[in-house]
Amino acid sequence: MKRAVWIGIIGLISLGVFAQTQVVNTQAAQAVMQVIKEVSTQGWGFITPDKAADFIDEVNPFILDVRTPKEWDETGVIPGAVTIPLTELDQHLSELPPLNKPILVYCKAGARGQYALTYLKVLGYKNVKNLKGGITAWINAGFEVAKK
Repeated sequence: MKRAVWIGIIGLISLGVFAQTQVVNTQAAQAVMQVIKEVSTQGWGFITPDKAADFIDEVNPFILDVRTPKEWDETGVIPGAVTIPLTELDQHLSELPPLNKPILVYCKAGARGQYALTYLKVLGYKNVKNLKGGITAWINAGFEVAKK
């Protein structure tokens, strides 16, 4: 009898644990998936340094550098860039432009820029480009940087 009670208790605990590990498709997850689907049809939002220079000249986007302060000091920034580390972006929403303003985002090589692009798209920005290869590609292409 004791054994049956213990087996029952273990069974109930197991059911509870398994029930809590079910995947739930939240609204946040759905929003991210929508962005992934959108940018997958648009070259993943990447823009080459040459095209980014044209984008800056023609569209005058908000330029967002999501690297760290140490990185800004080491290599400089694209002239006119606003500097907000990726991990602090959610704390600086008031520094971002209106939703209809185009944005050029970049990091050192492109990965953090892609995270920032996704976050900005989920916030509601429509025209966001991520500099392919980041500031490294920008510098290698011979474009100007400014000291932070």
